[in-house]
Amino acid sequence: MEDLEVASLLYREPGFYAEMTDAAAPKIAASIAAVVRLYGPIDAVSVLDVGCGTGAILEQLAKTYSHAVGVDLLPGMVEVASEKRAHLDVRCGDMRTARLGEVFEVVVCVGNALSYMIRDQDVTAAFATFAKHCVPAGLLLIQTLTDFPKIGVTKESVALVAGRTAKATVNYRVDPDGALVTNRTWDFGDGQVEQDRIRRRVLPMTELSNFAAAAGFRPADWPEPMPGGVAAFVKHTGA
Repeated sequence: MEDLEVASLLYREPGFYAEMTDAAAPKIAASIAAVVRLYGPIDAVSVLDVGCGTGAILEQLAKTYSHAVGVDLLPGMVEVASEKRAHLDVRCGDMRTARLGEVFEVVVCVGNALSYMIRDQDVTAAFATFAKHCVPAGLLLIQTLTDFPKIGVTKESVALVAGRTAKATVNYRVDPDGALVTNRTWDFGDGQVEQDRIRRRVLPMTELSNFAAAAGFRPADWPEPMPGGVAAFVKHTGA
């Protein structure tokens, strides 16, 4: 897996990440809660957020689920989560190896966190972690890259980062190994320019379902499209 702090400004500066992502958290958490209401478990009270970042989504989920725990790979993310949301249980851990010693009725991995698992063995290890922490008949919800964006097209946007305006220029290409490469430049207009080079894996729904099945999950019988672009899987009762 890539060194995420090297790859992206948002991971080098977790405060920037929080500023860029906090606003979307209520909508994403509402989508998660809607899926749980559709597919159970009924009256679920526990949720694990794998790849929770600075805890914005977990904070919203904790309003619905009395036992809410988050795990993130980057110590800086966990530090910001602890500072901004001291009431949350957020821990540092790798989704490939984390073992918390407890199980949850709902396990979520959103915000494209799974896409940083490039190799098959890394995806398999992540799903093993999901399975280890999910109760039988529990629900696994994943939001990740399932389609490639337009390759070779450059897009520009303006973002407000820590009170400063930055021009973001983004283009995508595909590595020889099939990984999606995002090249992004942040130009703050005052001489500061930051470069991102982010490698991620696109997992079409069929591949995603195959990894889930190998870990003991079956797809929920969802309508299309799923709220918030979330894929839902139910853990087999014997798994």
